[in-house]
Amino acid sequence: MKPMRLLRLSQMCLAAMTLASPSLWAQAPAIIKVEQKSYPNWFALEAKMEAVNQATISAQTSGRVQSIEVDVNDYVEKGDIIIQLRNKQQRATVAQAQAGLSQAQAANTDAQSQLKRATPLFEQGSLSKGQYDTIKATSKATAAQVKAAQALVEQAKEQLAYTQIRAPYAGIVKARLVEVGETVNPGTPLMTGLSLNKLRAVADMPQRFAPLVNQNSDVKVTHGDKTFAAQKVTVFPYADPNSHSFKIRVDVNTENAGLFPGMWVKMMLPMGDTQAMRIPVSSVIRQGEVSQVYVQQGDQFQLRQVRLGQTHHQDDASSVDVLAGLNDGDLVAQDAYAVMAAKEI
Repeated sequence: MKPMRLLRLSQMCLAAMTLASPSLWAQAPAIIKVEQKSYPNWFALEAKMEAVNQATISAQTSGRVQSIEVDVNDYVEKGDIIIQLRNKQQRATVAQAQAGLSQAQAANTDAQSQLKRATPLFEQGSLSKGQYDTIKATSKATAAQVKAAQALVEQAKEQLAYTQIRAPYAGIVKARLVEVGETVNPGTPLMTGLSLNKLRAVADMPQRFAPLVNQNSDVKVTHGDKTFAAQKVTVFPYADPNSHSFKIRVDVNTENAGLFPGMWVKMMLPMGDTQAMRIPVSSVIRQGEVSQVYVQQGDQFQLRQVRLGQTHHQDDASSVDVLAGLNDGDLVAQDAYAVMAAKEI
């Protein structure tokens, strides 16, 4: 055999040995030992996200719409003016109430001065009891009139403030229900909006789960590969008369999570523990309907077909139940595609 041909054959044998034996790899692939373990069991419900703060803002005073400051899909901060009503009548009412207050305060000041002068005269016997009682009653009446006038001023100012409709919280305008120039009365719907800061998932829970879930249950909400722990769980204490299901509401922290009102998510209800065999999703090679894993056999990796069950997402890691194809103690490559790529070199 020629020396060059012999050298090439030796190189090919060495490469084959390197791929076949994990111990000869530059960096041996990570191995997972398959074990039957106890895992929390979950039941998945279809749930819909909704805003905790969502409302239709209505007018609290009468007036004509002077201006509309925001439109549908606009973002507003808490306290921003969203609609301005004409306030000529309300300003006139405030001025009238303030004039009444000034008049009442002047009358009260005079009455209190008379009482102050009459008290020592009554004590000296220079003033009859009837006269003193009249002066004293007048002072009390004028003091009460001042309080009543102050209340009228506050009420008038409140009505004036109602001509500026402000956003009750930061959020998005969903609908505008009036136009400039329209006349509104107390109770007239003006705008609908919602806040994106606080969201919750809402689902209909089958009756059979009602005894198993309460406000202290470890409920989770999942969307894609993200899992959100419940901040608050509310199970409505009555069933729908038609479906016999219970409404369950779960508040979650969705800040920067990409969730929005109206989106579908999964609500995971804890159903105790279950025995299962799980491996990382990265250990599985999927080819159509067939799922396979690389199992270490001696110093080699062999593909083995498996039957998989439910996929589980936990933080940044995902695992899948193995229903058939593996046994306790089997050693499986953690990254199946890395092994496949190495074999194809």
